[in-house]
Amino acid sequence: MSTTALKTPAEHSTIWDSLTDKSKSRKNLVATGEDFGKLSERLVSKFNRVEQIIPRNKLLALIGVVILAHILGVTGFINALHQPSIVKPKKNEVIVEFVKPEVIPPPVIEPPKPPPPPPPQVKRADPPPQAAKPTALRTAPADQHIAPNDIVVQENTTATKTSGPVVADPAPEPAPPPPVVVKEEPLVEAKGGVGHLNNPDPEYPDFAADQGWEGTVVLRVKVLPNGKPADVKVKKSSGHGVLDDAAVAAAKRWAFTPAKRGNTPVEGWATFPVEFKLQ
Repeated sequence: MSTTALKTPAEHSTIWDSLTDKSKSRKNLVATGEDFGKLSERLVSKFNRVEQIIPRNKLLALIGVVILAHILGVTGFINALHQPSIVKPKKNEVIVEFVKPEVIPPPVIEPPKPPPPPPPQVKRADPPPQAAKPTALRTAPADQHIAPNDIVVQENTTATKTSGPVVADPAPEPAPPPPVVVKEEPLVEAKGGVGHLNNPDPEYPDFAADQGWEGTVVLRVKVLPNGKPADVKVKKSSGHGVLDDAAVAAAKRWAFTPAKRGNTPVEGWATFPVEFKLQ
């Protein structure tokens, strides 16, 4: 094989582009027998010219690429002719069937059988008790020699004579039981007042002190079992209403000793004096 001067890379790329552009332009054409003949003549002439410029191995690879491109173009064109342009969608039919559920009847539960009756029990009757044999009564032998006048019944001449039946006298009624005497325990009265259980003195009213009023108030207080006052009353006034009111107000805040019946606290009354005196 004759050798020629090597081409520059730019010239090689120009030849490669011209070949590939022609192959790309022919992809969309319909190939005939004459076209393949002309194409083969052109390839042979170009092969002879290009063989001097491109090495043989690269040239063979280039020819293979061109042939493969033509084959792919023809195959794609033929497939495009056979395939329809509009593909009708397939209808997917959905069949709905209503299945009636199978109703399973509940199982029949038989009632439990009653237990067999117990065997009858035969009770043996007890033998009747034997009556006790009467003992022979021994009496003294009768006297055979009794005179008619030996037996005398005295006649009751004092009883009243009546033709009705004899009625016995009624039994006397029993005497009522003696009354039960409940011994009541002694009652201890309630206690209270100024100083009792640390009770403070009542407040001396300023107006009464300015006027120089003095006096003694006697109070009567109803004391509950817990020692607290329930009601406060003025039994005897001091002569001044201001002093009486001060004594009542103080007694409502005091503590008292409740009344006791034995050892049990009970409700009771306490009476005590409250003295107002200027020092």
